[in-house]
Parts: sequence; C-alpha cells; structure tokens
Amino acid sequence: MSNTDVAPLREMTGSSTTAGKVAFAWWSRLTDKKTGDAGARARLRRSHTPAEALGERTALSLVRQFEKVRPKPSTNRLLDLARVLVHVREHVPITPMRAAGWKTFPHDRADVGGLGERPLLSEVRFRRLMRAERDNDELVAAFIRLVRLLDGSCNVARLAEDFLYWGDRSREKMAFEYYAAGSPIPAWSEVSTDTPSEDNE
Repeated sequence: MSNTDVAPLREMTGSSTTAGKVAFAWWSRLTDKKTGDAGARARLRRSHTPAEALGERTALSLVRQFEKVRPKPSTNRLLDLARVLVHVREHVPITPMRAAGWKTFPHDRADVGGLGERPLLSEVRFRRLMRAERDNDELVAAFIRLVRLLDGSCNVARLAEDFLYWGDRSREKMAFEYYAAGSPIPAWSEVSTDTPSEDNE
C-alpha cells in the first residue's frame, strides 16, 4: 500500500505514522461485514505462536503490506500483530490506555482512596505490561488482555504502533495516558537548544 493510499486514513485513525495506517487498513478489510474473513479471524485468535499464524494467508498479507514501511518490523513481529488485531471488534478514536486508565490524575482526586471511579486496567496489570519485553510472548498476551478488557473496542492504529515499536517511548506514552498525567516532557535531544545571539538582543 502506497503513502497515497493510506493518507486519507489519517483523520479516521488519528495516526500520523504509516505503520498505524497500514495496520488499520488491513484490519478494516479483514473485518468488513461484506468482504471480511470471519474464519481467518477465528483461526488467528486461536493461534499461539507466529509459526501457527504463518498458515494464514491473511497474516502473510499484513507482512507484505509492510514491505515499504520504515522502520520495518520483523516478520515474526507482524505475525504477532495480526494475532493481536484480530481480537479488536471496533475501532474507536480514544487511545487504548486512555480508555483503560484513570480519567483524572489520581493525586488530583479527593477520592483516591477508592471511593471514585477506578481504571478498567488495574495498576498491577498495568505494571506487568510495562515490564513486558519486546520479543516476548508475554507482550502479545498483555496486549490481547488489554483489547479484551476494552470489550474489543480499540484504536487500531495506535495499538499497532505501540505493539510494533514497543520500547521506552511506548511505555512512557502509555504511562502518562494511563494516569491521565498529560504529556511526557521531551528529552533534551528533542528540544531545540537554539538561543538568541547577542547580535539579536
């Protein structure tokens, strides 16, 4: 899929990356009520490893569609993504962790002791997700649990981006979203260090 093909999807997905838009387009075709493949979705949901997903041409289609995406995830990573996305029933604009987490920052609440609304995802499971390693079956299981917790309603593009490029940046974004803490402060390397010269003063 070319960049031209996925560009119109940005408004619908809320994604600014090609990876998110490509994943959303693949999921949309697979779940289309008229042309989708319910059988393939069911078989992928039952798969437990990337090797098992290899038996589904639908999963291989996802790998092929990422051929020109950079940075390109590994084949196993994309097969695992297919296993995760087939658990999504409905695409929604809100990011997964905002949907599963606190609605306001806990320390800003008078009812932090437990009288108010609690997050759908418990802090114990959230911390377990944060500890999951990139190339580990636990990460696949954790993302599937998150989708199930949200009753299958999930932002497909953001879910795909976080899963494919799991690392410190993804953990950071998810933590701030889970606790409704705003946005993380950019690292110094991401902030312009330009200062006015004396000539301009």
